Amino acid sequence: MKKTILYLTILFSACSIFPETPEEPNEGEKPFLKKHIQLNDGNRARCQNPIIYHDKVIYFIQDDQSGNGWITAYDKESLEISWTWREAFDTYGDGAKGFGFDSHIYDGILSTSQSNLSYGIDIETGQTIWHHRDLTGGGYNTIDGYEKQIYKVRWEEFTEDASLRIASIYDGEWKELINVTKTDSLGVRIYPPTGFHWEGIDYLAFVSQKQNINPFINFSWLNLYSISNDELVWTSEAIPTNSTNGLGSPGDVIFHDGNLLMGSKSLYSYNIEDGSLEWWRYYGNNFVSIRSLIAAHDGKLYANNESHFFVAVDIHTGDEYFNVASGGSCSQLQFYNGKVFQTSWGNSKFFGFDANTGEKLYDIDSPFDERIGENQNLRFESILAIDPETGLAYTSDSKHLLVYEFD
Repeated sequence: MKKTILYLTILFSACSIFPETPEEPNEGEKPFLKKHIQLNDGNRARCQNPIIYHDKVIYFIQDDQSGNGWITAYDKESLEISWTWREAFDTYGDGAKGFGFDSHIYDGILSTSQSNLSYGIDIETGQTIWHHRDLTGGGYNTIDGYEKQIYKVRWEEFTEDASLRIASIYDGEWKELINVTKTDSLGVRIYPPTGFHWEGIDYLAFVSQKQNINPFINFSWLNLYSISNDELVWTSEAIPTNSTNGLGSPGDVIFHDGNLLMGSKSLYSYNIEDGSLEWWRYYGNNFVSIRSLIAAHDGKLYANNESHFFVAVDIHTGDEYFNVASGGSCSQLQFYNGKVFQTSWGNSKFFGFDANTGEKLYDIDSPFDERIGENQNLRFESILAIDPETGLAYTSDSKHLLVYEFD
């Protein structure tokens, strides 16, 4: 009898030391995780920034192994699939892998591009409305937009020329606004513009650049184009750099309260009236990853640096409100209810800060990340969208669509 009791005691002890691990933990064990579903049948996939539109959240997904890409629209509450779009790959095969690095939605139409292809897609049905193939070939192409206008930049990796084009989201018929031709040994580039409305006029603001890699030479200018009047309003003097300023020029411009704002290793503010430099503040590492990690909100310019700090400055003076530790390269910054959020792949964190003081309110680990095994390095991707109606936050860890609820 004593042997039997001893055996049972050892057996129960072993069960408590080595409990059976479920395949995926319950949501209740993961702070603030409201829902999750698989994105790619359990396989790894890379995602571009999701877009929320009415009752849908749209993910741009690319399989890690094959590189094949598609777009899936989910019901933002239930996460049931509304439709999946693969037409580009079905039509052009390996020449059309992955979509959605930059996309724009207006009036129920999603416009997106990849290489020399651009599409307009019906948000309700997932059916293609229009399709355009640029016969001039590949290079770098990206789409963005403002209301019904979409715009596209193209450049041939610093070897040929660069152009900025505009179209209506309803038909995708492109018209060239700006063309920059290579005239010397330096390659040319136009960065994706930002569109905005100011004092009765529609504008595009964008950075143009001439550059050589070896030896390193870089010149960059800020430009303002009036869409309403179809004219280039001004081109600024070269954006200031110094010997330690790396690429110098930021790629993206944002507009807020009469100022054009940018960030690379420095933060910059330009006056919209004449392109004069209001202020610039050097920090020392990039506020730019694939895209600029800056955003403007309520009179402040927020910028997240690859050296693991997060700053907010006054857009008119450059004076700092706060400078706090963060997660390095991160998602686009998202605002909701007095807070600013970001996800970081580098340290696999989901952060939330008080937008006024910089106080760190949330510091969340990726829910299913493992040190070893099939979920090794299952980190937060640097993508994030927050629904302005519900506050629900949508991101991914390369295998799951993750939904977080903080309030």
